[in-house]
Amino acid sequence: MASGEEDGAVEEKETNNKKKRTKSAIATAWLTFYNIAMTAGWLVLALAMARYYLQKGTHRGVYRSIARTLKFFQTFAVLEVGHCAIGIVRTSVIVTGVQVCSRIFMVWFITNSIRQVQNQESVILFLVVWTVTEITRYSFYTFNLLNHLPYFIKWARCKSNSMEPPSLCMVLAPPSSTLFTYPHTNIDTTSSLSCILWV
Repeated sequence: MASGEEDGAVEEKETNNKKKRTKSAIATAWLTFYNIAMTAGWLVLALAMARYYLQKGTHRGVYRSIARTLKFFQTFAVLEVGHCAIGIVRTSVIVTGVQVCSRIFMVWFITNSIRQVQNQESVILFLVVWTVTEITRYSFYTFNLLNHLPYFIKWARCKSNSMEPPSLCMVLAPPSSTLFTYPHTNIDTTSSLSCILWV
């Protein structure tokens, strides 16, 4: 009788292990696809920005030329919060949520909504920094999931992490305090935006 119970327990463990491996394989396949898609999307953004600059010789208008693609891929990153919430990525939901939401806020509610901001050097700076950071980050995740992490990607990931804080400072400390002043009002939102976006 004890032997039958042990056999049942062993079979149950084997069944549970098979289910875990299947879930793990599905999660890995999805994350690999997601990271490849995001790498490709940010590469498209990088090429579009470079092509625009080479054709026009100026940064003015770059945002307008890539706005749709930028909004799509930056908004698509909301899935990362879901990845954390369901446990296929072991990262804090709160930290990921704050990071993703702050970028979405920056793209949709500031840069997209306030036309005067779109041609500022600070916007171009954060676009370039985000693009380099995201291409590197998603490439790192992809190669890591495939168990083949080239040294260059690992090195680039470490270096690109140090680029983002200075770019935030440049965005949050615009050259003119009138950058975020609403027309026909005396409301200067520079300091309040700095507090919100620093998160």
